Amino acid sequence: MMATTPIPILVPPTLRSHSQGESSDSSGGSSPRVFRRKHSMSTSFFGRQVSIPDSLKKGITTGKAPPSPTTKKKLLRIRKMSDMPRSTSNFSTIPLQASEITTDWAKLIINQLRLKQQQPPLGVDTAVTSFRLEDCKKSNGDMSTTCRMAIKVAAEGLTFDYFFIAKLLPRDDPCRLYCFEANVFEKEISIYFELLPALRQTCQGNTSLERIFTRSIPNCIYGSNNMDGAGVLVFECALQQGFIHPADPKGLSLDQVLAVINLMAQFHAIGSAKVSQCHKQMKLRHPYLLSNVYSSPTMIEGAQNMFSIYRDFLQSVPDPRLVAMFERHCSGAEGARLMYSCLRRQVDSPFNTVVHGELWEKNMLFRTGEEGQLDCVVLDWKNAKIASATKDLAFLLLSSTTNELRTESLEVILRQYYDTFCNTLQLLDTELCQKVTYEEFFEDYKMSTKGAFMQAVCCLVQEMQFFEHQLSEDREDLQDIADTLNAFESRALNMMNDVILTEQHFN
Repeated sequence: MMATTPIPILVPPTLRSHSQGESSDSSGGSSPRVFRRKHSMSTSFFGRQVSIPDSLKKGITTGKAPPSPTTKKKLLRIRKMSDMPRSTSNFSTIPLQASEITTDWAKLIINQLRLKQQQPPLGVDTAVTSFRLEDCKKSNGDMSTTCRMAIKVAAEGLTFDYFFIAKLLPRDDPCRLYCFEANVFEKEISIYFELLPALRQTCQGNTSLERIFTRSIPNCIYGSNNMDGAGVLVFECALQQGFIHPADPKGLSLDQVLAVINLMAQFHAIGSAKVSQCHKQMKLRHPYLLSNVYSSPTMIEGAQNMFSIYRDFLQSVPDPRLVAMFERHCSGAEGARLMYSCLRRQVDSPFNTVVHGELWEKNMLFRTGEEGQLDCVVLDWKNAKIASATKDLAFLLLSSTTNELRTESLEVILRQYYDTFCNTLQLLDTELCQKVTYEEFFEDYKMSTKGAFMQAVCCLVQEMQFFEHQLSEDREDLQDIADTLNAFESRALNMMNDVILTEQHFN
């Protein structure tokens, strides 16, 4: 048995008087009692089926269940749709799995980049001297396979190195159904090649704002899709520029949060100006901004399943009121529909803007800049939509920070966002900026916390299932995985204690 790690489960003020009582402190006041629940790989909720070393080979629940017979039939039908046009050629612009990424296709991608950089394409006799693919998927919730492409070519006596990230879907992946139903790849391609450039035009002439689109949003080199759910997107690899994924399983630090906040406040202000200027045109040209890629019946069923697992998770805490509170306000089919409705909530204020839709730690990279500032890149914009900017903020904080950080620093974070948003909007639309007040902004943030909480439940449960699956593998870093799982469990449990969430929605 490995050493256990105590995890405090802080009970919301509304529950203390009923379930725990209060204990007096030395000053004569009262302080909440704290649950301490020991975690190890054999006692944590998601790792409960695993022990070291006897059960390594037994296996546990994975993040993705095997497809049902109905799903398999649909996948087979979709696969046949893909295979029909592919039978006439050995070369495809839409590889369906990593093994179909060839050196010829890699040269096509390189030429797309060179044309974008106003360089001549590679010659037909250019040799690929090194070609390597590696899986680099970082989140169990991704609806794609993500590969890093490292390519070395020799041309005209010189050697060139290229690094790309390719997103695609294996033909038998159940997520293919979701992409088929919601045209996910078609939408994401439109976002990178049409929507984001249109937003950049809104701040044309302002170098610092234009820099957001070249430094803080992935540079998409290539995109292609068909009507049966298949698609591929290729990006320049930001990791080669010194960016790294956040590594602390406890969540983002305050510095990291503020870096993301400053970036997104500027982006939201740009989107606000654009929506205000041409709302009707945006709706006609980009109708997906008013929908949600996850609102299909299949995804609603998936959300219900995540809520069910989270409910069972809460039952492992010695306080039945947590489960009762969650079931009363969030679970079931109505809870899933409510979540998707909240994610699309628009407002009659300048905070109605283009939002990212999935702004959490797995979709961002950080590096320390030349002047010591913390730079950030935000990835995966497929769920962008027109909605309240506070939806992004609430989801970022609930999914990616500890309850302790939110309790101590929420005012600092929200004030920083508000000031940056106003300063940016003042540059783009002075009249629109005059309609912004902090009080209205804070009230709107409180409204966004419930939908953001439910979305965070789905993401965190998926991640914890992923770590649970890793514990069933024979590998050397099992203790690190267990520690990471413990940290995620702590964050997921303590979301129920978020002050704003409990005061606004769970009373």
